[in-house]
Amino acid sequence: MPVATRDSRTVSQILFCRKRQVDIFPQLHGGQEITYPARRNPKPVGYLSAMLCKACVVALKGDVIGITRLQPPGTVMVRSLSQSGSDFHHCYMVRNQVWLPRGNVTYHLGLLALAEGLAGKEQAVDLLDALEELLAYRETTGASDDRHLELMMHLCDELYYWARWRDGDPSKDPERLDSLQIFDAASPPEVTVAEPLDPGVLTDLGKLRKYRSGKKAELPEELPERALPKSRFRGPQLAELVESLELGMHCLLVGPTATGKSLCAFEAFERTRVKKPVFVIEGHESLKEFDLLGGYTPDGKGAFAWRDGVLVQAMKAGGYLFIDEANRMPTRTLNILLGVLSPGAVVLTEHGSEEVKVRDGYQVVMAMNLGKGYAINTLDTALLNRFSCVLEYRYLPSKEEEDLLVKETGIEPEVARTMVKVAGETRRLKRNKELSGEITPRGLFAWAAKFKAKRGKTVLPRLKAAAKVTWMHQVAGTDADGYLREDTMNMLLDLIEAHTAK
Repeated sequence: MPVATRDSRTVSQILFCRKRQVDIFPQLHGGQEITYPARRNPKPVGYLSAMLCKACVVALKGDVIGITRLQPPGTVMVRSLSQSGSDFHHCYMVRNQVWLPRGNVTYHLGLLALAEGLAGKEQAVDLLDALEELLAYRETTGASDDRHLELMMHLCDELYYWARWRDGDPSKDPERLDSLQIFDAASPPEVTVAEPLDPGVLTDLGKLRKYRSGKKAELPEELPERALPKSRFRGPQLAELVESLELGMHCLLVGPTATGKSLCAFEAFERTRVKKPVFVIEGHESLKEFDLLGGYTPDGKGAFAWRDGVLVQAMKAGGYLFIDEANRMPTRTLNILLGVLSPGAVVLTEHGSEEVKVRDGYQVVMAMNLGKGYAINTLDTALLNRFSCVLEYRYLPSKEEEDLLVKETGIEPEVARTMVKVAGETRRLKRNKELSGEITPRGLFAWAAKFKAKRGKTVLPRLKAAAKVTWMHQVAGTDADGYLREDTMNMLLDLIEAHTAK
C-alpha cells in the first residue's frame, strides 16, 4: 500500500500539490522554477515542492530537536517541534516504510529524508554539499536576498532527488518515493537506539563540516555522576532520569509545557547503558483502547488481521514506552496502564483472551503538564502511585535561560537579556492571574528567530514586531469573538519597551 490513507495520489503528487507560499519566505511558492537545480537533475530548471521547502525551513530554523540513528541500519528517528501548537512530533523511517503524524504525507517526510542523508553522509554528498553551501552563505551575509533564496531552492531540489532516488541514477534506477509504505506515527515501529546525531549540524556550518569530516567527540563509556556531555537538556533531571531508568523504575515527568520533559526523556533513553526499543504514544482526547491494545485491521487482501497496539508492542519487546501529553488522554484509556504497571500483564479479550505478560526490561515514562491551565483529564491517583520516580520540571534560572537563548539562536546577549526579563514578567503576572498565558522557552526561541529575520538596526521595533506574531496570542489571550485582546497586547508591548536598553 503506497499510502496508509484514503488519498489516491502518489507521494510525489502530494509533495508537489501545494502552490501556496512557503512559511516565512513569501517570495517562494510551490511549483516555482528552480534555476539552480540539483546536480542529478538533467533539466536546466527544477520545480519547487512547497512541502520539502517547508522541511528545509523547519530544519534551518532549529526546530529539529533530535535525530537518532537506529537499528537496523538505514533506520532513523526525527523529533521536531510542532509548527501548529502541540509540543513534539516523532517520525520514523525504516527502509521503505515511514511513520508520520496521523499517517499523512507532510513536510515531516522531508525531515526524515534530511536525517537519512545525515546518517548516510557518504552517499548523500550532493544533499549535504547543498546544505553546506546555504549555511556558508547565511553565515557570511545573514540576509534573505535573492542568492539566499536560490540556494534554498537548490537544497530543496537536492532533497527531492535524495528522497526519490537516494544516491541512485534517476535515468536507470527505480525511484522509491511512490513505493513507500506510510503509517501513523502514533503506532511507531519496534526499533533499537544505535546513536544520537547532533541536530545542530542542520543549522551550524562548523558542526556540519566537522561531522562530514568524521571528527566526532565520543561519549565516554562511563559518565561521571551528574555529568552528561552533549546534552541539549539543561538541568539535573536528566541525570536523575537516567539513574532511575537503569534501576528499572517507571517514571513520571511533570511540569509546565515547554520545560523539556520530552527532550529529557529521549536524551535519557539514549544514555542508558542497555539500549532498548522506544515506543511513543502522543496523548490526545480521541485516543482509544484500540490504539493501546490493538485490534483487527484490513490486511489489503479483503480480510482482517490482528495488529498489536503500541502498549502491547512495548510489553512484548521489553522496551521503553514514552507517553507524552498524558493529560490529553481519556482517563479510561490511560487506566489500562494500571494492569501492566503492577501485575505486569494484560488480557486481549478481542484476540481470543490472549494474555500478554510484560517482558523483562519494559518501562513506562509518562510526561504530563501541571496546573489547571493544562489539565484536560484528571489522572487516577492509583495510576500515579504506580510510578516509583517522579521528576518535576521548571523554567531555567534567568541567567541560564539567557545563555541558552544566545547559544541556540545566535542573538546578541543584550537582546536575550531583554527577552528573558519580559518572559519572567509574564510568568509572574500569570501566577498572579493577571495574564491568561506566559512566554514559554519555545516562545522565546520563536521570538528570537523572528527578531533575527526582521530587517533594521533599531532593536525595539524589531522586538515588538516579532512578539506580535510569535507568543502574543497565547500570552495576551483573545476576546469573546476570538480576536487578540488589544488592551493586554499594548500592556505587553509597553513591558517590552520598559525592559529594552535605551
